[in-house]
Amino acid sequence: MTNYFFPLIFVLLWSSAFVSAKIGLEYATPFAFLALRFIVVLFIFLSAYLLALCWRSVFKIENNNFAEVQTKGSLILTAIVGLLLQGFYLGSCFYAIWLGVGAALTGLIVSMQPLLTTVSAIFFLGERPKLLQWIGIFIGFLGVVVVLSPSLQIDTPIIGYIAPCIGLISITLGTLIQKRIGNRVSLLKSNVIQSAAVSLLFLILIFTVEKPQVNFQFEFVAALIWQVLAVSSGAYIILLILIKKNSVAATTSLMFLVPPVIAILAFLILNEPLTPTILTGFLMASIGVFLVTKRDNQNN
Repeated sequence: MTNYFFPLIFVLLWSSAFVSAKIGLEYATPFAFLALRFIVVLFIFLSAYLLALCWRSVFKIENNNFAEVQTKGSLILTAIVGLLLQGFYLGSCFYAIWLGVGAALTGLIVSMQPLLTTVSAIFFLGERPKLLQWIGIFIGFLGVVVVLSPSLQIDTPIIGYIAPCIGLISITLGTLIQKRIGNRVSLLKSNVIQSAAVSLLFLILIFTVEKPQVNFQFEFVAALIWQVLAVSSGAYIILLILIKKNSVAATTSLMFLVPPVIAILAFLILNEPLTPTILTGFLMASIGVFLVTKRDNQNN
């Protein structure tokens, strides 16, 4: 089931996050939006975790799936993963979209994770990519440039384009750390810890660097509900499952499907332009990521 169903659902839900973010950010500042989202997510996961504990206690159920290595280090790393995969990643993406960067372009930049992972391995691990991977890196980077070039003519602050790059670095580091800690902490407890850490992060931000504003219109509430249920309670859990069951390369290779899906959804729902130039750039970026991860996927 995880071989086909989970990856497909993950790509659709993960892509929809950028579109629903664009809708919600018409009615709220980015960090206030995310603070609300993760407070609700924390309530859901904490309730589920306490209910599971009560259920096990009342019926004296011993389940190996709850086996954990509850060291201080593993709990801290779990919180760090949450801050990277959700806090800094989403914070930077939402901030970029709020500043005027298109949902599709933001999604494209952060979906270049496999390219960054491969390039990082060259400098920090001494790995030598094959010729096909070098070609993929070049095509992928060129695709981003092609998509980005028309957007640079729009009056958007440069920080709007830097922010997704921060998100790209964050999701790459978070994925690597999550693969390292594996199942030391159960999935349900890790979600409680991560949601708590991320909620605290955004609460700090809205009281320090942002003047929070929220307009509870129907569109905002709908976007918030979708972000909570479909993304945080759906796509993110699937991502953790995929990271646990597959290699990092195999998991991150799904990202090459995300940019074109975001582009299509943004065109259909947000009326973002889908010109031949933009389509060509998205196609190039997706092909580049596919080539970079092709060899690793065959080995796994």
